[in-house]
Amino acid sequence: MLCNAGHDVTVWSAIEAEVDSLSSTRRHPNLPGIELPDQLRYTKDIADACTGTDILVFATPSVYIRSTAGKAAPYIADGQIIVDVAKGIEAETLYTMTEIIADEIQNPTVRLVALSGPTHAEEVVKDLPTAIISASDDVAAAETVQKVFTTGRMRAYTNDDIHGEELCGALK
Repeated sequence: MLCNAGHDVTVWSAIEAEVDSLSSTRRHPNLPGIELPDQLRYTKDIADACTGTDILVFATPSVYIRSTAGKAAPYIADGQIIVDVAKGIEAETLYTMTEIIADEIQNPTVRLVALSGPTHAEEVVKDLPTAIISASDDVAAAETVQKVFTTGRMRAYTNDDIHGEELCGALK
C-alpha cells in the first residue's frame, strides 16, 4: 500500500531466508495470490532498514516486538517516528507494543504511533476500502502518519489516546 502510494519502502526480516524468498518471488505466504510491488526494497541489515528513514514501521508479530526493538535500538535516530502495527499485550509486563518499543529503545525523543483499526493485511494489499487510527500522545507524529497512510482507499484518522487504542486493538 505504501509503495503504491509513492513511498520508498525497505523491508527487513530477522529471518534471512524470508528476505531471500520475498525478494525473489515477490510473494508472501500469508497473502496468497498477491504479488508484492517491484519497488519494494529488501535488506538483511537492520541498520540499513532503520537509518535514514522518515518513518519506521514495526510490522512484527507481537511476540518478537521486544527482540526486534532491541536489535533496532542502536540505529534509531533522535526524533524518529516509529509506527507499530502489531497488536497485543506482553504477558510478563502487561506492556502494550509501543510500551515495549519504548522500553527497549530507551530514547525519550522517539515519537511512537500505534496504527489500529478495522483493517486486515489481505484487504489492504487488495486495495479494498478501509479505515485506520493513527494514535499517539504526540499529535504532530499522529498527523504525519495519518498523511502517509491516507490513500484513495485507506482513510486514516488521528487519536491522542495511544494506550486506549492499543488496548482496544489487543482485545479485538
